[in-house]
Amino acid sequence: DSGWCPVNQKTFESSLHKDIYVIGDACIAGPMPKSAYSANTQAKVCAEAILSELQGREMATPSYVNTCYSVVGDDFGISVAAIYRLDNGKIISVPDSGGISPIDASAQTRKYEVAYAHSWFSNITYEMFN
Repeated sequence: DSGWCPVNQKTFESSLHKDIYVIGDACIAGPMPKSAYSANTQAKVCAEAILSELQGREMATPSYVNTCYSVVGDDFGISVAAIYRLDNGKIISVPDSGGISPIDASAQTRKYEVAYAHSWFSNITYEMFN
């Protein structure tokens, strides 16, 4: 009804269809944004859930993370980051974790953000495709 798939937020198994798992933009994952890094984190949690089920063991309590970078210019980047945890079966933001780039950041900090963005992209694409 909402346009998004309801899931068990610990495992990402569909709340409507057993043994169907939904991650990323398609799922309802509490306050997690619909971003590549959120989907990457959800995929790891989902894989652990499936592996735990196949091995007949209890799944560890997951944690989740998100970081988004924007390269605004050659030497100007910004970011937002957050950490999430499971609380009573729901994903919630961990208070005082992560944050956004300071509005008054120095030119050097903005330059670092660009380097971090390129590094993040290299790492996540390597992890996904290798």
